[in-house]
Amino acid sequence: MDKIETLFRQQIYFKAFISFLFVGCLFYFSIALSYSPLPYSFLCQSYFSENSPLRVMTNLEIQSLQTLASQHASVSFQTDFQSLSVKESISLDFKTLSARLKSRGVVISDLKKLYIAFYSRAQLEKQRYARDKLKEEIRRKELIEQQRVATTNFVPSDGRKAVFHRIEPGIFQMGEVGAQKKTTISTAFEMMATQTTQIIWRQVAELANIQLNGKYNINADPSEFKGQTRPVESASHEDIQIWIDALNELSQIGEPALVELIPSHKKGDVYSLPTEAQWEFVIRGQGQYNEVYHFGDNKDQLDEYAWSKSNAGGKTHPVAEKQAIATDGKEFFDMHGNVWELTADSWDGKSPLPGGVDPIGTEGSYRVMRGGSWYSSNAQYLHSAYRNLVEPGQRFSGVGFRLLRLCK
Repeated sequence: MDKIETLFRQQIYFKAFISFLFVGCLFYFSIALSYSPLPYSFLCQSYFSENSPLRVMTNLEIQSLQTLASQHASVSFQTDFQSLSVKESISLDFKTLSARLKSRGVVISDLKKLYIAFYSRAQLEKQRYARDKLKEEIRRKELIEQQRVATTNFVPSDGRKAVFHRIEPGIFQMGEVGAQKKTTISTAFEMMATQTTQIIWRQVAELANIQLNGKYNINADPSEFKGQTRPVESASHEDIQIWIDALNELSQIGEPALVELIPSHKKGDVYSLPTEAQWEFVIRGQGQYNEVYHFGDNKDQLDEYAWSKSNAGGKTHPVAEKQAIATDGKEFFDMHGNVWELTADSWDGKSPLPGGVDPIGTEGSYRVMRGGSWYSSNAQYLHSAYRNLVEPGQRFSGVGFRLLRLCK
């Protein structure tokens, strides 16, 4: 009797072990499916067995179905299969695809099951992408906090003083995604954390008009939308260049008031507009963030980072009210939106980006501006790589600038 009970227990233990092993294998493969980019044949092998009618599908038809699933996974699941649409580049919708395959013996219910398999895979990828983006946002915030703690005599970037951050040289892909040029920034530079504000513009203009005996005769208050910490605007590229020349002359003579206005200033410091390449190098995080915007590809997040037509109420706003972008743990505000930012480059409106080492545009007489503004109605204008142009003498209430300082 004891032997029979022992044998019975052994059988139970063996079955439990086999069940545990089976469940473990299922769990392992479910994790692998969630986190590994498995090939199409493995993902859908059950739909392409030797006797499956789906084997008659062409590569183009398979791509069409995958595209449909990805599009719908990016929004929400659609159950009305007959109304599905697809990108123009593939030009097959589900209805057309169904009719075509039905004539070749494919059961539509099988096609729908395959679609659901593709859709499930796309949803898993979407969830993984969201997790990765959240981790990246947390990492950037931690870097910003570490930078603040490590900075002695921390000065807030609220627009009342000109705060500069050092950017080390590097290599990045410049331009719109899909048409980029390898570009090298060979020397370090410092860029202002905010757009140049009206209080900074006015104080430099007043100093120059007094200390330099009216040599430059700068309008100290050109902006349409008044406010000390709002970005200065309605100043042309020519006006801005005169203002920068005056700032550099004050720097050369050692004007003591500049240290109060620019806490990190030293006598002889040289200021300028950034080149297009330098500006984009910063917004792309020194090449780390190769997406449509600094924060990713989702334009629905723009309101968190930018003032544009959708949320600005037809005016500029004080700088640094929106979420900062983080480059090497350093905060830069309003690089998307508020006012367009003029650069040192000229452009004819059609010449492509040059790429290469420390490029600067010299084609044409227009001046390049970047970043979008409070009146930008199209999210494309706020892309990290979008280029716009303006004549050197034109003044607009949506155009300003951000200072760059050369490193010694």
